[in-house]
Amino acid sequence: MELPLSRLDLNLLTVFDMLMQERNVTRAAERLHLSQSTVSHALGRLRTALDDPLFVMSRREMMPTERAKALAGPVRQALAMLEQGLRQAKGFDPASARRIFRIATPGSVEHGLVPALVERLHRHAPHCRLEVCELADSDYERELEKGELDLVIGFADANHLSPRLWREPWFNNPLVCLSPLGSELPDVLGPDELVSRPHIHTSSWGHSQAMVDLWLARFGVARELGVRLPSFMAVPPLMATGRYLVVVPEMIGRHFCRYYPLRLHQLDPDIPIVYLMAGHPLTAHDEAIGWFKGLLHRLAFERYGADALGSPAQRGADQFNPAK
Repeated sequence: MELPLSRLDLNLLTVFDMLMQERNVTRAAERLHLSQSTVSHALGRLRTALDDPLFVMSRREMMPTERAKALAGPVRQALAMLEQGLRQAKGFDPASARRIFRIATPGSVEHGLVPALVERLHRHAPHCRLEVCELADSDYERELEKGELDLVIGFADANHLSPRLWREPWFNNPLVCLSPLGSELPDVLGPDELVSRPHIHTSSWGHSQAMVDLWLARFGVARELGVRLPSFMAVPPLMATGRYLVVVPEMIGRHFCRYYPLRLHQLDPDIPIVYLMAGHPLTAHDEAIGWFKGLLHRLAFERYGADALGSPAQRGADQFNPAK
């Protein structure tokens, strides 16, 4: 028998949604700021109303039934639309808003831009906070739809993001090569010079490194890999040995050359890396996310000028005064 929506306590759907995410009553209760008994009681009411157990205990977690799996998507979408509508109705005032902005980003952006982004967020939205996770091999549709993330920073030609997400080009940052200070390599390197020493391979994601290998393959050469690293943290001490070259985004290269005895070499022809922002259509009109996107566009414009790909409208230049 079908249950009329008017007879269902809609608060129970919030509990159901959190149980689908956590698969554990205790963790769901903690995230909802409710007692465990309250969540258990709500689950019991849902089971009675829907005439289905919804979750069955396994050895490690609560497993959803087929009915629960069928409900999960529509419930999450409905709650996300409601949350979005409530935020829009309230409006977003960065000076007084209390909100966490959650993004997934490659290590190069975390290392090269996140510190500056945190400072700008603190200056213009002092009660808001930033949470960053590393870009992973995901299409990110589910994470964005569920509100676990607000934005994803990805690569324009990586083709890993869901086609259902909106995308905006952010900025271009070409790859450069770093060598130990005092190396006899020319300022601009071609393919032959780039393979003259073993390389440090950086990044767990590896997009920029794949671009290097494709670039070298066009000229019929390949490089020797000396070390593989999941991040940029160990690059400076390894470069201090004098044995390696490393190819990194220019923002990382200039940062390292400022603090460590390294030389920066441009590549000829260059290898452009275009960063983009992506998000879910459900939040396309979210005022807070729109403001945050503008902050990102302004940061790229201030740092990279012509290599920033956002338009004046996307930067919100007519609504924002950086001097404030």
